[in-house]
Amino acid sequence: MTPAREADFGLLVSRSFENLWAIRKPVAIYLAVVAVAAFTIPLLGIGFTSGGGVVIYLFGQYWLFQALLKTRGLLETQGNHLAPFLLLAMLLIGPIMVGIFALILPGLFLVARWIAAPAFVAARGGSAWAAAGGSWQTVRGHTGKIASIVVMMFLIASLFGTLGAAAGGLFAGIAAYRAAQPLNLIEAHLFPLMLLGLSVAVYELLGPRNTMIEDVFG
Repeated sequence: MTPAREADFGLLVSRSFENLWAIRKPVAIYLAVVAVAAFTIPLLGIGFTSGGGVVIYLFGQYWLFQALLKTRGLLETQGNHLAPFLLLAMLLIGPIMVGIFALILPGLFLVARWIAAPAFVAARGGSAWAAAGGSWQTVRGHTGKIASIVVMMFLIASLFGTLGAAAGGLFAGIAAYRAAQPLNLIEAHLFPLMLLGLSVAVYELLGPRNTMIEDVFG
């Protein structure tokens, strides 16, 4: 039986931000696409938060997970796992949002326990249910620690949002900017990006190790 793994608060935080730095170019491309889409999608007569924005978000998240896992040497299968990744997002968002609106703490608990689920799917494939279960078991014993990191990241994103709102005031006179609000949209994506870094950090540091070499030569 594989022994439980340990990682302290500081290591999880540092690895989360190291993960984002490791894929800084894909992250920059992703944010640039978000900013451009914020201007162009309204021209098509639909809001960014409707289908177009959701598609960009989900496909972009999957692409970034794949890029980060490959960079970290954690990509265990080369297949396309987009379908279970999208199904996972649809399965988890409902319970998490209900928990957040109900009392905040239940939602935070669910975010912490399922934080590594997207990394499980993107790295290994398999079903959305298996990924959610794998994350639930991986985080067991570390829930409070990871929940605290999630809160810290939310506060950091909120701080950037305050700074972005101040900077946005400089462009308030531009009608196209007022319609698109690209800085607001970029700020809205910062928190999910930090959670992405944390997801892969939890998967790498606390998740089940790949014991293929030990199994073959042990």
